[in-house]
Amino acid sequence: MKIPMAFVADEANVSQEGKLNVLGIFDRIGANDFPVVHPRLVFCFRVLAEAGDAGRSLPVQVRLVDDAGDPLFEAAGEMMIPHLPPAEVFSANQVFSLVGIQFPRPGTYRFVITIGDSPPHETTLMVSGPPPAASGLN
Repeated sequence: MKIPMAFVADEANVSQEGKLNVLGIFDRIGANDFPVVHPRLVFCFRVLAEAGDAGRSLPVQVRLVDDAGDPLFEAAGEMMIPHLPPAEVFSANQVFSLVGIQFPRPGTYRFVITIGDSPPHETTLMVSGPPPAASGLN
């Protein structure tokens, strides 16, 4: 089981044909005051499974955590990997819409994906405060 890509974006969807459509990938949010509420973002990732994973139902967990590991968002479910011919690969796109997520302070936040007993995959989202004010001295 592999996760070849994972990212945060302004918008995304999966078409009827299984194509992932994405608008505005980003990895940083800036804010003047904290806590700050981000109105809407999407977290997307693609899963690739090979024949050895086929025919299994695997638990999936997606979490957004702060730098102390405390969760801001959690979702869990199951992913069924279909039977595959030996040389085939199964891929699936996942899109999570997050509305009104509150970031309590500046820092490094991580989306952590866990599928079955595979090592977790992490995608970083930086949340920063305003830049320091210039002193005005020359």
